Amino acid sequence: MIGKIFPKSVGSFKNRIRYIFGCTKHDHDISGIRTISHNTMSKDPLPGVLQGNEADLAEMIKEFDQIETLRRFSIDSDKAIKPVFHAMLSLRPGESLTTAQWRTAVQTYMTDLGFNETNQYVAVMHQDKEHQHVHIVANRIRLNDDFSMVKDSNERTISLDSVSGIEDRFGLTKAPKPKDTWGASITHAELQASIRDGDLPLKHKMIAKIAGAIEATNAVDGDMFTFTRLLRKQKVYIDLTLNEDGQPKGISFELDGKYISGRHLKRSRLTWHKLTTQEGIHYDPETIRELQDDIARRDSEEQERARIYYFEFVATPGKRRSPIYVRFTARDYEVQKMIQEVLELLDAIFDELFKPRECRLMRSYIEYIPGQPLELEEEQAPAL
Repeated sequence: MIGKIFPKSVGSFKNRIRYIFGCTKHDHDISGIRTISHNTMSKDPLPGVLQGNEADLAEMIKEFDQIETLRRFSIDSDKAIKPVFHAMLSLRPGESLTTAQWRTAVQTYMTDLGFNETNQYVAVMHQDKEHQHVHIVANRIRLNDDFSMVKDSNERTISLDSVSGIEDRFGLTKAPKPKDTWGASITHAELQASIRDGDLPLKHKMIAKIAGAIEATNAVDGDMFTFTRLLRKQKVYIDLTLNEDGQPKGISFELDGKYISGRHLKRSRLTWHKLTTQEGIHYDPETIRELQDDIARRDSEEQERARIYYFEFVATPGKRRSPIYVRFTARDYEVQKMIQEVLELLDAIFDELFKPRECRLMRSYIEYIPGQPLELEEEQAPAL
């Protein structure tokens, strides 16, 4: 099951209620509509709607809208509020619940989010082929003495936890958590634009490129420099927002000249905090200046002349074995790290069969560049 909370809105409930009862155009086919439950004084408007009569529907809308009017007369405040709440609970294709089970699921979900019997609500099921989903429209204004509002802080986290409990209760397939997937919602406008242009929306293209860069960075135990360069090769650039201490507090991504913040792309995985903690992209605060310089680059190819390093390992005295040469092409700090790992590996596997003879860098050459002579570098690296 997937739980989705739509953006809240001000004003009348008319558009939302007409939508869930199938009176306005949908972006999907509806093969069946069923009222699951409601707690309004007005009766279920579906029978009339199916016969082309919206009189009962108009009564329900009027009842929802009256609560805000009563609140405005009771509370002397010009503060704008958004009373219109709209959510959807969606099952996987092939799964289904009975009307009674849906009623329990809706009541559980609403209670978990802070709604109670003083909040008006109506829940309607849509059947799209084998895909059952229920729309819930509710009034965030409580019909009590002070017309208090249902708070919406942390509601998305609460929604995930509530849906997980409903899945357990009815034996439904567990939906993956947002932090475990790269999926992102697509608006109706984005969908129509992608169909018209024959291309994926920018947001989804960007997420695909970033996800690949994260996986590639983790594969080599890389850091924020690695991540930045992998993105640059795909023509994706980053921009950091710094705090008063000069350290990153936010990150945005640029593709085709358009910026989207990590929070808006996928807040469960692509904020600066999530990247450096949950996603495992290493970052050293001491390197912020160098990182900013690297970020400022826009060329996708690394033009630096890479040095090739050879390290010679020889057998211990009395062992007749040929030397082992290990070739590295990397920056100095990466070389040191690999040398340490190689030594640990040799020591563990061969039980001290091989020991480095001073582990000295024998010679360093410049990587061959077409059209230029191969030059030997005279300096010798100190013994490790």
